[in-house]
Amino acid sequence: MNTIEKIKVMVIPDESPDTSWLGEYTDDLGLGVIIREYGEFYEKIPTEMERDYDGTFIGKAEPELPSRGRNYRGFIPYAGGEKVGTKDFYKYGMQDYKRMEGLNNGDWYFVGIQAEALISYPINGGSRRLEHLTSGGVWGIESDAGDYLEEVMKEEFADLKGHLEQFNVDVSNWDELVEGIELEY
Repeated sequence: MNTIEKIKVMVIPDESPDTSWLGEYTDDLGLGVIIREYGEFYEKIPTEMERDYDGTFIGKAEPELPSRGRNYRGFIPYAGGEKVGTKDFYKYGMQDYKRMEGLNNGDWYFVGIQAEALISYPINGGSRRLEHLTSGGVWGIESDAGDYLEEVMKEEFADLKGHLEQFNVDVSNWDELVEGIELEY
């Protein structure tokens, strides 16, 4: 019979997460763009001059904006899909900006969670061979997601159990095997 030797659940850094739900960095400055140097929306940077209908400055007193360099000058927040200029756009846009900057500063990161079993099965001559089988894994999870990480771990254990059953692995003592297993970082 195929036997489970060890089970673990891993938290793996997600090297290429999708951050489009937060927004994107840009060098093009205009309405709805947060100027990173100021941490403020382009249209809210203090100036004595009035702006035209499209947000461009009328006259020559435009505030000094950051020059293009190695980092992007601005950030276009997704802001929950709200319309630029609305109160909610500014509220959610600033939240998205702070979250993205936190990601860049290493305050949090994206991970994947995957369960793995080391199984053994008989081969010629009475010996046994070891193989690793894994759950499908879930990626793009925020590292500071709290209890959600534990929920995903349980789902990955269930996925792994189904996978092991397809390979005729004995899972009769499954609850004992997974009891007390914690996420491995």
